[in-house]
Amino acid sequence: MRHHLSAPLVALVLTGCQLSSVEQQTNALTLGPQSTAQHQREMRRYDTRDENSILSASSAVLQDLGFTIEETNAGGGLVVGAKDRDAVEAGEVAGQIFLAAVIAAMGGKSDPTWDKVQKIRISIVTKPSSDKSAVIVRVNFQRLVWNTKNQISRAETINDPVIDQQFFDKLSQAVFLEGHQI
Repeated sequence: MRHHLSAPLVALVLTGCQLSSVEQQTNALTLGPQSTAQHQREMRRYDTRDENSILSASSAVLQDLGFTIEETNAGGGLVVGAKDRDAVEAGEVAGQIFLAAVIAAMGGKSDPTWDKVQKIRISIVTKPSSDKSAVIVRVNFQRLVWNTKNQISRAETINDPVIDQQFFDKLSQAVFLEGHQI
C-alpha cells in the first residue's frame, strides 16, 4: 500500500516545484546581471537637452567610421547605419577545401562553402533623461554574414565592450566639437 501512495505523492511534489506560466514568463523577461551590465555598457548620458545635436553628431560619427546612413528619425530619436565588409577567413576556406579533398579521396562529392561578405549594422537610439536635463544614447551593433551560396550563415549582435567604448569616445568628441562649433 505504501508504494501506491508514494507515486501520487512524488507527482504532487514535482508538480508543486514547477513554475507557473506567469512565473516562467516573468523569469524569461527579467534581465540577468550580465544583460544589465551589457545594457549599461551600451548607454551614455550627455548633459544637453538638444537631442537633435546628439543625433547629428551620431550621424557624423557613423559617416566618419565608413557607415552609410540607412534611416533617420529625429522625432523618434533613431539613426541606423550599415557598411559591407569582406568576411572571408583563410582558415575557414582552407578547412573547407581540405574537407572537400578528403571526401573526394573517399569517392564522395562535396560542395565547400565559407563565409563571403558581411553587413555591419549600427543602431543609435536617443531619448531625454527622466528629468529632461540630458539625453540618453544607446548604441547596438549587429552583423549579418552571407556565405558563398548567398545564404545567411550568421546573424548576431556584436557584444564587444571595446567597440562600444570606441564609438562613445568618438561621439563624445563630436558632441564637444559641435557644442563649441569647432
